[in-house]
Amino acid sequence: MQTGIKGVDQLIAKHGIKVDVGFDDFQRRSRLTGGDERAQALPFCMYQKVMNAPLSRMFTVHHFYMPDHKGKLASFLFNEKGELIEQVYYQKVARWVNVCRKLQQWVQTATSDMQMAA
Repeated sequence: MQTGIKGVDQLIAKHGIKVDVGFDDFQRRSRLTGGDERAQALPFCMYQKVMNAPLSRMFTVHHFYMPDHKGKLASFLFNEKGELIEQVYYQKVARWVNVCRKLQQWVQTATSDMQMAA
């Protein structure tokens, strides 16, 4: 998997793309239910979706970080069907936005593959 940025490529080679709940220094994947208080730590658009959803709804949140720079790259919110509901790219430079788009494609593919297997 090539993103065009060596540091990100090395992190993907080392950690891969998570398909289940867990975290490392590059990414964090967690599950939330509608109204879950942990949504307060999410970007506002994601917070609204989770807090306004009924308790029966399940969400998956996937965050990517750059550990060396202690910065966020992107966050993605999926519904229980594995469909992308919201995404936030924290980077504004075009080169980094392209990296975030590639991460989004890979996470969506991994999430949909996992949903099909379930």
